[in-house]
Amino acid sequence: MPEYTADLNTTLTQSQFCRLEPRGQLHCIQVRHPHFSADILTQGAQLLSFTPTGEDNWIWLSETAEFKTGVSVRGGIPVCWPWFGDLGKNPAEVKKLCADETAPAHGLVRGVEWQLDALEETASSVTMTLAYHQKSSSLWEAEAELKLTISMTGERLSLALTTTAGATPLAITQALHTYFPVKDIHETRVAGLEGCRYTDALDNWTTRTQQGPVVFTEETDRIYQSPAHISLISEGRNMLLTSDSESAIVWNPWVDKAARLSQFPDDAWQRMFCVETANALDDWIQIAPGRSHTLTMTLSKASPA
Repeated sequence: MPEYTADLNTTLTQSQFCRLEPRGQLHCIQVRHPHFSADILTQGAQLLSFTPTGEDNWIWLSETAEFKTGVSVRGGIPVCWPWFGDLGKNPAEVKKLCADETAPAHGLVRGVEWQLDALEETASSVTMTLAYHQKSSSLWEAEAELKLTISMTGERLSLALTTTAGATPLAITQALHTYFPVKDIHETRVAGLEGCRYTDALDNWTTRTQQGPVVFTEETDRIYQSPAHISLISEGRNMLLTSDSESAIVWNPWVDKAARLSQFPDDAWQRMFCVETANALDDWIQIAPGRSHTLTMTLSKASPA
């Protein structure tokens, strides 16, 4: 299990609502506020759960999730950075910073230890920032500072991922890879993407236009040129996802792929889907030396559909 400095333990000991607890081989910051609860791994700065008091969890976590050092946990909100998905499918500007196109999917930071950078608590909210310094290496030829700020109230969950470039220009794709729970995927739809263009990763990366709301009838893996507001509608729940990005990924593995995924029960495809706030494909980001870019997402309840 990673070791922490006395400063972190002291900070959380003095916190009114947060405690550091083991989760398998990992450290988990448990937030237990009167208005909500949440669990955040320091590895990968990965939020595992967010539950307003009296409600069900807004975030899906696999029943067979494994909490191992260096291994991303299936579910929650993993941080994909400095590339999203298969590196080989990324823009040339992103690929040229990496020396190996067989590098792991979804980048470099999901399995590394982040540090608690700031913590603010009020009677209605908790806001924490976790930070990671990505050094230049034989794999990735750049340097950057990352900060993920997670803001929570009883009505809202917001994440902001800020990248500050080092001494050289930086090209990235990225995603806040959010997993959502549903009672039945067949009764689930994603509204707000009507008329948007998308790239279908399961059909030779063909570009199409969305007709009507997104429904799930088969394996789905699409990168949308998305609007700022997306509605996530399922049995008993209607959520609103807002962001400042121009791309979003909609994903469900369906039957065959679910059977091949790690940390994923064979039937779990029926109980989850992903809508990932992203900067992907043509929505890649160029950051000048010393400058910053922030990707944000906010999740809140919407009126019943």
